[in-house]
Amino acid sequence: MTDALEWYSHTVPEAHAKFLSSASRAGVAVEEVVHPLVGPAGEEIRSAIAETGPADASNVLLCLSGIHGIEGYFGSAIQCHALAHSATVLPLPPDTKAVFIHLVNPWGTAWSSRENEDNVELLRGNYYCHHPKPPNPIFSDFFETMGYRTITSIDEFLSGRGRVGKLLKRYEPGELMSAIADGQDTHPDAITWVGNGPTWSKQLIDRVLRERCCGTGKVLVLDLHTAVGPPGETVVFTGYAPGTPKDQMVRSWFDGELWPWPEYLEFYDWVSEVVPGTDVVSVTMEAGTEQIGPVDQYIFPLDVWIKTYGDRDDPSAVPHLERYRRFFYPETPEWMRSVHAHGSARWMPLLRGFAEWISESKGESR
Repeated sequence: MTDALEWYSHTVPEAHAKFLSSASRAGVAVEEVVHPLVGPAGEEIRSAIAETGPADASNVLLCLSGIHGIEGYFGSAIQCHALAHSATVLPLPPDTKAVFIHLVNPWGTAWSSRENEDNVELLRGNYYCHHPKPPNPIFSDFFETMGYRTITSIDEFLSGRGRVGKLLKRYEPGELMSAIADGQDTHPDAITWVGNGPTWSKQLIDRVLRERCCGTGKVLVLDLHTAVGPPGETVVFTGYAPGTPKDQMVRSWFDGELWPWPEYLEFYDWVSEVVPGTDVVSVTMEAGTEQIGPVDQYIFPLDVWIKTYGDRDDPSAVPHLERYRRFFYPETPEWMRSVHAHGSARWMPLLRGFAEWISESKGESR
């Protein structure tokens, strides 16, 4: 038995090489896609696509890593392990193939950023390529009150954190946090920017869907992330409202244990627009990191401020950027081994549930 640490990486080139090696062990071809920009050391950065199972299968398991950049190292490890041991780890249902997109957002992974090269938060950015973005006036108030565009140094940024108190006189804490997390389309230089159209990464996913999932019956999207859940464990959730048919179906796959998620966005419903005629279900798997407190919430807007207005090489920025990376990717042997064991155990109930969904649909069509 190999050590779980074998599958984890510290850089994008290392993760890419491990994905190629895993595909080679599985005997499958890899399509490498070079990103137009480079990593922090000037290195070439790439996404990659591989698939296993019948090429003409009607049903597809689409597994994504790195939508949120820095979170991609966990997803990469899960993908590499599953692909290398696909004969035992991935017992696919009949007439089904698995398609892996490795490091969808390689720029974010390379630069230890949750966002992409355009500062787009891709999960919601992809969704809002197909849906109108509701107004978010509380976010605008937050951004203007914090004065991020007028700040000229990290010290000034840190000293201005007390301005949150003004906001908390106007909004409840949960109301303010939701407005920040839900995404916004008015401030491209701020946190949770959803963009204004298809990004490089969105175009990559769309192309893979059209080329490799065309005419499929069922598409199960497994999106791999970090941060949510108990440290060292994994949780699964969906964007479906509680009690809806797809929520109940996925809940049954995991014996009713879905992590509560208050934002009811069906994050990948747009797949059926890219590939008409498909029936789509999406499941998010998160590897829990530390439970961050209110005092440390500053690292998220500070990371965006440094990218947009600051200097990543500024010595005063380094400890904050390292803190940000550790939150999303602790990179300790204990954490990596623990989340890998928890994450790998999710394959069996997921694939068993996928098989039941396919079988039930075939019964209904008779």
